[in-house]
Amino acid sequence: MPAVHHKLLLEDALQDSPQTRSLLSVFEEDSGNLTEYTNQLLQTLQRVFGAQSEMGLATEQLSRQLLDYEKKNFALGKGDEEVITTLQSFAKTVGELNSLHSGLANQMADSMVFPLIQFREKDLTEISTLKEIFGIATDEHEAAMVKYSRLPKKKENEKLKADMMKEVAYTRRKQHQASLQYYCALNALQYRKRVAMLEPMLGYTQAQ
Repeated sequence: MPAVHHKLLLEDALQDSPQTRSLLSVFEEDSGNLTEYTNQLLQTLQRVFGAQSEMGLATEQLSRQLLDYEKKNFALGKGDEEVITTLQSFAKTVGELNSLHSGLANQMADSMVFPLIQFREKDLTEISTLKEIFGIATDEHEAAMVKYSRLPKKKENEKLKADMMKEVAYTRRKQHQASLQYYCALNALQYRKRVAMLEPMLGYTQAQ
């Protein structure tokens, strides 16, 4: 697979420059588009799985219906033995097909639908959670910076100023840690999405 050319550099997380924020917005837009596409793809895969499951149920019903002919005791059914025997033969064949359809539906569930659900619930949910944590940490740091900048420059406020500097430093460390986790997850998503998009179709092909 070709290398991913763009990545968020972890050393830039501390600087939090406009350039880094601009690149971050591109990664966020990409992950948003990926989430939307994944949801649409999952709906389509679930429709395919549903159709396959319905095919199994339909063939099972057809097999039973064919066997029911004998039980109807038609008033004018004399000489129907050949029809009954033929329908029983068809019912057996349809029953075997039903077994194949049901087995295929189970394989589709395991190797086509489940991997994409797992990707959505694990990777995409993680990105959403880390984005929220990063946003909160950034807001807290910016709020601390604003409070510090508005402190009066009088000497008697030295203790208050020292306390505010500690709060700024604490919120900055918190934001830095949140950004490192968020950047790592966004970088990793660029690699994981490649497997996540292909795995369901490989599962579908294997099942078929």
